[in-house]
Amino acid sequence: MIPFIPQGPSAIVAWTDDSTDTSVTLDTGQYGVPNCLLVVNPDTADVVAFSYSFDPLDTNASVPTSGANGVGCVIGPASSVLLRIDSQYRQGNLYLSVAGDTGTGNVYVTPGVI
Repeated sequence: MIPFIPQGPSAIVAWTDDSTDTSVTLDTGQYGVPNCLLVVNPDTADVVAFSYSFDPLDTNASVPTSGANGVGCVIGPASSVLLRIDSQYRQGNLYLSVAGDTGTGNVYVTPGVI
């Protein structure tokens, strides 16, 4: 097993129901560019969709519904995922987006290397 090594500051992304999402910028300049993200959804009831991009205009996460596909990686309640970032796209600031199924909550994102 290859260990996850945190690299740079973690971010908290506050989300509301599926009608909105939030983007934040991780500072990748000082610490270098991560090759993965550890994303934690601590909410015990809600599913979230998580999306990231190096383009601030291309991060709109949305939770899938019975009538529409979602955008981003779906993360179940009280779950975490480790997402690899394709090396050809690792440049500049990284923008994050989260949308929730219902209610409000937070998702924690830690950049790192494996």
